[in-house]
Amino acid sequence: MRSNFNLAGRSIAGVGSAVFGVFALAVGAAVEAAGEDRGYKRTEWLPKWSDVDRDCQDTRHELLIRYSLAPITFKDGGECKVVTGLWLDPYTGNFYELASDLDVEHIVPLKWAYDHGGANWSREKKRQFAEDPDNLWLVDDGRNQSKGQLGPEEWMPPYGPVKKYYLQRFMAVIEKYGLEATEVEQRLYLAMLETHRG
Repeated sequence: MRSNFNLAGRSIAGVGSAVFGVFALAVGAAVEAAGEDRGYKRTEWLPKWSDVDRDCQDTRHELLIRYSLAPITFKDGGECKVVTGLWLDPYTGNFYELASDLDVEHIVPLKWAYDHGGANWSREKKRQFAEDPDNLWLVDDGRNQSKGQLGPEEWMPPYGPVKKYYLQRFMAVIEKYGLEATEVEQRLYLAMLETHRG
């Protein structure tokens, strides 16, 4: 089932923690029933960060430049690899000055996309998805590793103020690429979004 969140017309209120528990258990059971990863290969999606405009700055370093809140410095006096700046990690609310402390995070993980309709995409579309700035954030490297390939039904950012924005971004990327969230997942995401409004 293709996702259809209809954010403008949503009306889910008063959803209790018990309901979340039921949804989460149902989603978890569906994931477990899926069994093996059925052939997912990260290298088909992102063998390495690309440098589309051939300016020596790959996608990671262009993101570091774009999102730094302070002047940046480069390695060895060149302008290819960012070393320092000032970045806000949206998942924790913490600030970082070393680029090496940050990972590029896929808001919708590649494996999640694979499992929800992306398995049969062309290599070109997989690569487009993997390097789409709409689906990328800079976050603490340890936090990114703790999330892994999980969706919002199993993992949410610990920093409260960003939870609703994370959900909105996740759902927007699903819509953009026509990924197939299950009915249970759709209901859960909308309920969670209602909870984190305001």
